[in-house]
Amino acid sequence: MRVSKKFPTAVHSLLYVAVLSPKRRVTSTLVAESTGSNAVTIRNIFLDLSRNGLLTASAGKNGGVHLAREPKDITLWDIYQAVETNNVEEIFKLHETDSDCPVGKNIYQLLYPHMLDAVTAMKDSMEQVTLGTLLEELNVLLKDFPAKDHEKKLEKPQEDAL
Repeated sequence: MRVSKKFPTAVHSLLYVAVLSPKRRVTSTLVAESTGSNAVTIRNIFLDLSRNGLLTASAGKNGGVHLAREPKDITLWDIYQAVETNNVEEIFKLHETDSDCPVGKNIYQLLYPHMLDAVTAMKDSMEQVTLGTLLEELNVLLKDFPAKDHEKKLEKPQEDAL
């Protein structure tokens, strides 16, 4: 099973928004810098997250992005569904088969229930982890580092456009 870069980038983006937006204006340019992505890519991810009720955005001098829900109310599965497909047939691509072959003509029927189980297990696992959980884990990781670079980012004013 393969997941594109959109999911981890979306998680990174939401964590960044959760950490910074209470203290400063957060824009796609700022998030792009943190994620190592293009600002257009981040804006497209922001659109997906906004459409799915995870993020709000406003333009203008006092604009920026903010979480639309509390971190404890946003699961990894919510984020995944916002930016990726949960369609079993899209996650697991099956090869074309020879309809005369007894294996080939039955492979989909044989594999589909197991592929569905895998996606269901992924969903169940991802529903147990919230953005709030990740923020707590991030705070534990950050406590061992000198408070220089990440705190400077919090203090630096941001004037970039969305």
